[in-house]
Amino acid sequence: MEHEYGKPELFEQIVLDYQDLIFTVCFNIVRDSGDAENLAQETFLTAYRSLSGFRGENLKAWLCRIAVNKSIDYKRKHSKLLFVDLDSHAEKARTDDSIEDLLEQKERLEKLNTILAYIPDKYSSVIRAFYYDRLPVKEIARQRELPEKTVETQLYRARKLIKERWGGDEF
Repeated sequence: MEHEYGKPELFEQIVLDYQDLIFTVCFNIVRDSGDAENLAQETFLTAYRSLSGFRGENLKAWLCRIAVNKSIDYKRKHSKLLFVDLDSHAEKARTDDSIEDLLEQKERLEKLNTILAYIPDKYSSVIRAFYYDRLPVKEIARQRELPEKTVETQLYRARKLIKERWGGDEF
């Protein structure tokens, strides 16, 4: 099905309307502004090339899904720590922490990052926004254009998934 979005001048307006949102979606996954910018550009290129497959239902959701998929694929390919720079965390740690304490903290963060990579993105991204970026629920809801109650529910479910995957060890 041919859409009017396929006209370059109309698609340019779509890019202008959604570029900040798509960048934010990508950034919340890859945690690097340069990578997020590149992934946002790739998202729009893919969307333009794939317009024939777009059913015309929810453009915003369709673009966000492309951005999420691109970002997750990138993250898998580059398998680097995306949520916390453990070296800088160790530098900021209290000086009275022993080497054993620092290693234990690093192991716990690595385990958490691994778990976050394997739970659904809507849950891992809300955990990152709330705990890593220290955004209040109200701000997360505003950025994602969701009701605050939905964000609270996502946080609850994310914590539950993390605890389930954490295993027998204390979280």
